[in-house]
Amino acid sequence: MKLRFKNRIALFSTIAAAITMLVMFAAMYSVIYTTTFRHLDHSILEEKEELFSQISTEGDSLVFSLNAEWEELEHNNAEVDPIFLQIVDEKGTVIFHSRNLQNDQLQYADSLNSNTFFNVEFNGKKIRQGQFPIKTETGKIIGQLDIGISQVDSIVILRNLRNTFFAAFPLMLLFFYFVTSLVASRSIAPIKQLIGYAEKMNYNNINPKLPLPEHHDEIYQLTTTINALLERIETGRNREKQITADISHELRTPLTGIKGTLEVLIRKPREPHHYEEKAKQVIQEVDSINHIISQLLYLARLDSGNISIVNKPVPLHDMLQSIRNKWQSRFLEKNMSMQVDIPENTMVQVDFGLLEMILENLVSNAVKYGNVNGKLHCRWQNNTNILTISDNGPGIPPQHLAHIFERFYRADVPGSSSVQSTGLGLYIVKMLTDIQGIQIEVNSRVNEGTQFFLYFKT
Repeated sequence: MKLRFKNRIALFSTIAAAITMLVMFAAMYSVIYTTTFRHLDHSILEEKEELFSQISTEGDSLVFSLNAEWEELEHNNAEVDPIFLQIVDEKGTVIFHSRNLQNDQLQYADSLNSNTFFNVEFNGKKIRQGQFPIKTETGKIIGQLDIGISQVDSIVILRNLRNTFFAAFPLMLLFFYFVTSLVASRSIAPIKQLIGYAEKMNYNNINPKLPLPEHHDEIYQLTTTINALLERIETGRNREKQITADISHELRTPLTGIKGTLEVLIRKPREPHHYEEKAKQVIQEVDSINHIISQLLYLARLDSGNISIVNKPVPLHDMLQSIRNKWQSRFLEKNMSMQVDIPENTMVQVDFGLLEMILENLVSNAVKYGNVNGKLHCRWQNNTNILTISDNGPGIPPQHLAHIFERFYRADVPGSSSVQSTGLGLYIVKMLTDIQGIQIEVNSRVNEGTQFFLYFKT
């Protein structure tokens, strides 16, 4: 069964109200039921006290005298709220009964040691009966007094109470459901307003400011949360637009260089060494394009979760030496040096390809943002399994340091306005370290350099 939100609120509230009313009615009915029979028992006890004052014993024999109490109309008339009286001796023989019993007799116990109350049916009518032992001065039971009082009034009261409740119960529930629906409809009106605004939004039209409700309640909190989310989406969308433009520019730059080089080569025949020189330039430009594409492919694989991990011992020294050789030409361009201070037998249990991507991104950042004549130092701490990659470059301003691992985030590093970056390198590094259980931290000071710490599992 599919119900609207307000109807579900009304239904669940009505069910709760129904359970509450049933519990309250059961408690109230129980109290009235108990009170009613307590009242009847009290009346029987009063009657018993009056009658016991007229009964005496001589030895093991009962002696009682007739007076006005025994001749009262309630003892003679069986039609109008009668009281039935009966005295039974120790042998079970009825030695006295009120006239309204006629030829019938009340129930009695063969052996009775204490006062007893119970409900019985007499001549088609329900009565409340009390039984009381009659004892001699020595405590011997020589008979019992039976007193019965009609329950007609009590039964009528209880029946009317039940009928009234069960007749009014469904009407009360319908009324409660209707009222709760109206209240719920008013309560969710701000949500409907939010839905209306949200339906007007699309990727090209995001209004980051939904109207805030008047009351500072949960709906107000929801609205402010949605506004904050929309602002983040808007920021991310603008950043992605900027990154798309930057990527296009980065791809266009090497492609333009490749095209220009090839156009120069085909204008006229040249010496072989000239072709070799231009071919190397083209290879560098292709490597730059390949790096950008690789980052985008890795990003797509990370988003889809399609990353397979094969952990095995990886020689850390050899991997960093290979990366240094790969970037040797860039080091020479900026007259930078890279020192690998790692024992040759150092092994780490990781995925070879993912670790290579991590280290290559960190080294490439150090080269791109590093100063001319700068230094890059890779050091291994064997006792703590920490790899430190540090440089003496321009550093990262404090306001950017907490965001450098965010997707598409580009820090405004001093002196790096000419550096083209997609803002994906360190985001990919953070994702790949998390996947492998490697903890990464960064420490940086402006004009002093940056240090990345990789904590490998032991």
